[in-house]
Amino acid sequence: MKHAKIVSSGMYIPQKVMTNAEFEKLTMLTIDPYYSDVIGINHRHISEDWETPTYMAAEAAKKALQRIGMQPEEIGLIIVGTDTPEAVSPPDAPRVQYLIGAHKAETMAFNVNASCANGALLLDIAAKYIAMGDCKNVLVIGTYAMTKFLNWKYAWEALFSDGAAALILSASDEPGYIGSVSRADGSWWQNWGIYMGAGTMNLQGIERGLHKLDLRGAYPASVNDEGWPNLLNKLIEKYNIPKDEIAMVFFTQVRKKTILKVMDTIGLPVEKTQIVMDKFGYTGSACVYMAYDDAYDEGKLENVSGKYILFLTSGVGFQQVAVAFKA
Repeated sequence: MKHAKIVSSGMYIPQKVMTNAEFEKLTMLTIDPYYSDVIGINHRHISEDWETPTYMAAEAAKKALQRIGMQPEEIGLIIVGTDTPEAVSPPDAPRVQYLIGAHKAETMAFNVNASCANGALLLDIAAKYIAMGDCKNVLVIGTYAMTKFLNWKYAWEALFSDGAAALILSASDEPGYIGSVSRADGSWWQNWGIYMGAGTMNLQGIERGLHKLDLRGAYPASVNDEGWPNLLNKLIEKYNIPKDEIAMVFFTQVRKKTILKVMDTIGLPVEKTQIVMDKFGYTGSACVYMAYDDAYDEGKLENVSGKYILFLTSGVGFQQVAVAFKA
């Protein structure tokens, strides 16, 4: 059986920036110092009309391919994770396949939507395709264009930013993918989302604002403050991972203080995580791969061979997924 190894990463960030001060001027709302100090966000990247989810995904994928000199036709499977798709149908992934030049190869492509839990889930799916011998190389991409779904009149909208990031997994004889744990609780389904679909659509759908992001009920901080360490400890115990052999833990970049609290709860130094919301804002499905790519660029993934890298992602609905790899 082959093992899935993470061999490359890349990201795409829109150039247009809105600072917290600019957000406050636009909305006439005060978000600082809370957003800068507690959330960790001081600006957000806003995609232009031409920076669509598939465009951003393809650009991130191209960078990941270029980093290791891999040709698009060497990719056997493309999985795109997003809850801000280009269209309800068809899925984004085949268009990304075309945009990177892999459409003439025998490359399968499909979307996954576990909202912002996509990052770890895509890795889990990709690793299992490789383990079964179905693919040698898998490209996973998180893409996020949530600013296109905002009203720009609520303080909580300051959280969101746009962008995409990609990882490439390849088959290896050496240990890579270790395993995963996950949980979901659909009782929170009505709290937060874009409620425009076959179950909610009617002739007045757009006029009623159903095509915009709607916060109907806030998630308590405990969902992640308590749920994340519980899931991480379950992952560590299930696969007998020594804590002193954990090199990095990459989280959904939704709240700086939560990440710091969880690292303390599970007994790991803050140096073993990567916080990037101050650089990129909150980018949903893309953020955990952005954190990985940023850590790689800073040299934090050098000399970690044989150690463990953990990913933990969480999304509205809700879903939480944790996955472990050996570097």
